[in-house]
Amino acid sequence: MKSKELEAAIKAAREAGRIQLEKYGKVSLKYKKDKTIVTEADVESEERIIAILKKDFPDYSILGEESGLTRTSSDYMWVIDPLDGTTNYSVQNPFFDVSIALTRKSEPIMGVVYYPSQDEMFYAEKGRGAYMNDERIKVSNKEKIEESVLTFCHASDRESVEKMSNVWRTWKLLNPKVRQIGAGALEMAYVACGRTECFLMIKMNSWDVAAGTVLIREAGGKVTDLEGKEFTIDSTDILASNGRLHDKLLKLICSSI
Repeated sequence: MKSKELEAAIKAAREAGRIQLEKYGKVSLKYKKDKTIVTEADVESEERIIAILKKDFPDYSILGEESGLTRTSSDYMWVIDPLDGTTNYSVQNPFFDVSIALTRKSEPIMGVVYYPSQDEMFYAEKGRGAYMNDERIKVSNKEKIEESVLTFCHASDRESVEKMSNVWRTWKLLNPKVRQIGAGALEMAYVACGRTECFLMIKMNSWDVAAGTVLIREAGGKVTDLEGKEFTIDSTDILASNGRLHDKLLKLICSSI
């Protein structure tokens, strides 16, 4: 049985996805101060998500990529990326998603990632398993890096780019199946359902990965920072994997950066 919070998040994600599909191929771009892209679909999606969540949970804090932080006295906070993969969306690459997480005292405890283009709804609550379209999902059982699909992302500052470039070179020499797909939450959902084995992000925002963290943990995978410590929304880097590759990947990353 889904919690009221999960039901609300799924409803909000579907509504945001509907907005995005309606505007797909019709958006104009603007640039933020950090040079990242924003479209009217990002803004309208977040407004709709927040309206739905606030209706039933008016006391919860909200952190949205576009609107920032609205802090309350509650231990609970919604963490929202209304359109994850905006660059993909802007060039009509259908790999984009809606990401909504719920945290309690900095710990992600519920996550929803909706992939509108394929109508795939990924969701998980702490201790209740992970699902896609109401079917239970699990991470893959691959144990060799050479046989795995590894995905990554990074911030746009010079240090992050240089670090990721070094890791990419190390990984690529071992395995040609290394990809930057451009929508971190959805890439984490792919790890959770066994389509890929790893997602690495250097210097992330919490809305990029909070929902995916719950999905992967509940699907049997592992999520840490690059020191191997358990990930929280206060972490700055993230490695998410099927668990079987985690220690090997951490060693390669640390030797590269």
